[in-house]
Amino acid sequence: MGKQVDVLSTSGQVSGTVELPDALFSARVSAYAVHRAVVAYETNQRQGTASTKTRSEINRSSKKHHRQKGTGWARRGSLRSPVVKGGGVAFGPKPRHYEIRLPKSLKRLAFRSALTLKGEGDQVKVVEDFSFEQPSTKSLQQVLTACGLAGRKVLFITPDNRPLLVKSCRNLPTVEIAPVGGMCAYDVIAADTVLFTRQALGRLAETHVGDANAA
Repeated sequence: MGKQVDVLSTSGQVSGTVELPDALFSARVSAYAVHRAVVAYETNQRQGTASTKTRSEINRSSKKHHRQKGTGWARRGSLRSPVVKGGGVAFGPKPRHYEIRLPKSLKRLAFRSALTLKGEGDQVKVVEDFSFEQPSTKSLQQVLTACGLAGRKVLFITPDNRPLLVKSCRNLPTVEIAPVGGMCAYDVIAADTVLFTRQALGRLAETHVGDANAA
């Protein structure tokens, strides 16, 4: 039987319980998979646009600057030399791709491992589904405070894209919001607490339990 978690109302009162799927929250934890997933995510955030000019790209004369001997200066061939201020850069960065692609099986293992770690640490909470008539940061903050999450880094998971809730989160620096289909192992690991709506937890089970059992 899976672990039971209280379902909280928007006022912080317990309104029931829900079972966390064993396939996702009681899986074998692979520290290696989590590490690979985190490294890949952070590496893929790099733009790779850093660029420097080599001596052949510097817009300066290639004429020899001074005679070869007798000056006491370095034997630089031109003002494009890397030893001259304003000259080319030796072995400097050039635009490149840093993208790392992980096998699907490894990403799924990392995802299950991350959820299991949060479940074991009592860092998974479930709240009844709610919405607002218009974006309201204050209202969302009140819900989080009622759930005991004030000041904590929260990953808020919704069943699908909820524009009003997304806009309500914009001014909350410690809150990240994502639909079930948009969350990854890095998001889970980086958060202090993962907050699911009841419907989002059901959608997570529908989407991932089959893959977990197959693995």
